[in-house]
Amino acid sequence: MSRFRLRQPRLFWRLYLAGLALLGLVLVANIVVGSLTSSSDRPVRSGEKLTRFAAGHIAEHRTEPDRITAELRQMADAFKVDMAYRLDDGMVVASVGDPPPLPEAERAQLDAGIRRFEEDDHPVWAIRVPGSPPGYLVVASSPRAFPVERAAAFISAWLFVLALAAFPLARALARPMERLTEVARRLGAGDLSARAGLRRGDEVGELSSAFDDMASRLQGLVKSERQLLADVSHELRTPLSRIRVALDLAAEGDVAKARRYLEEIRLDLEELDQLLGDVLTAARLDQAGGRGDVPLRLQEVTSASVLEKAAERFRGAHPGRVLTVQFEGTLPPLVADPAMLRRVVDNLLDNAAKYSEAPAPVGLVAGVSDGMLQVAVRDEGIGIDPQDFPRLFSPFFRTDRSRARGTGGVGLGMALAKRIVEAHGGTIEVESRPGLGTTVTFRVPGEP
Repeated sequence: MSRFRLRQPRLFWRLYLAGLALLGLVLVANIVVGSLTSSSDRPVRSGEKLTRFAAGHIAEHRTEPDRITAELRQMADAFKVDMAYRLDDGMVVASVGDPPPLPEAERAQLDAGIRRFEEDDHPVWAIRVPGSPPGYLVVASSPRAFPVERAAAFISAWLFVLALAAFPLARALARPMERLTEVARRLGAGDLSARAGLRRGDEVGELSSAFDDMASRLQGLVKSERQLLADVSHELRTPLSRIRVALDLAAEGDVAKARRYLEEIRLDLEELDQLLGDVLTAARLDQAGGRGDVPLRLQEVTSASVLEKAAERFRGAHPGRVLTVQFEGTLPPLVADPAMLRRVVDNLLDNAAKYSEAPAPVGLVAGVSDGMLQVAVRDEGIGIDPQDFPRLFSPFFRTDRSRARGTGGVGLGMALAKRIVEAHGGTIEVESRPGLGTTVTFRVPGEP
């Protein structure tokens, strides 16, 4: 378990870090795209306004070079530009930074108003300063370095906020998966009671519910297999013990006593044969994949012959019971596996005798319904508790275990009947009232 706990955070941190990386990339891309697509109109308009304002300010103090220099420095620092006030003869009165010289063609047109031109892909403005001696002001937009520190601080702050916000989300995604993995490991280690127990309305909740259902079915199957071993051992022990006693008597030379046991030995062997037949048939059904695709030996048979042989067998196996057989109309011929189909009728008749008492009769009624052979087996026995209906066709389930143990059987009859009927393309259903009896009806298609 300690190894499991050390390994589980991997999924959480993968989800968490992947989410952070994605959000970080989106944030960086947003900043870069925003800086590239920002409007270029704004620096143009602000540059023109600054140039006009500075020219008017210089004209008021043109006789004070030191003051002009101080004023230009303040404006240049505030607006991140280079500024220079030059006279027409080329003398520099005041300068901050290194603005480019004004081309001769642009200087000749200064009297027409403010001029703008490009120098190394950066805008430059020039304007005539009113007054004497004649001069002009040059304002150049200096290259702006990308604000690395500011961008780093901005990204760091956003990543911190996103990290806090993403932590509970990643935890909410990883926790149920960790729980499912832990339960799967416990189940694989043999703890069949392990359940995830996640009650959620999303896909993880559906996965948890499906996993718990699978675990419950697996637990039930293992329990049934263990119960099968116990039941088969019990059912084999009794007839084998009686056979051993009869053989011991025969070995002692008491022929008269041994002969009295021959009939009991025959009955014991029939009981063993039926038990082994049910177990082998269940194995064949399981080997077929549990999908109803039972390997059948199909042939043309008459419905009446299958039912009459089942009735004959029942009367021989239960001499003290009354069996009423009723055929309603002409029964359709079948293309079926006669041995398998007869096993269905045998199991239903045996169950009817098992869960009812003499002199209550057992009824076998056959007829035609929508072109299908319909067979009903009725008894007036103890009936079936409603809570047992969901498990009635489950292998190794017996509705009254104490009674079944006294009369034999391991709970395979109804499960085998359902699987065989469905393999023939038919259906089976049960009607029962506790204390009043049970009717089991199955239908299989007739020959087309």
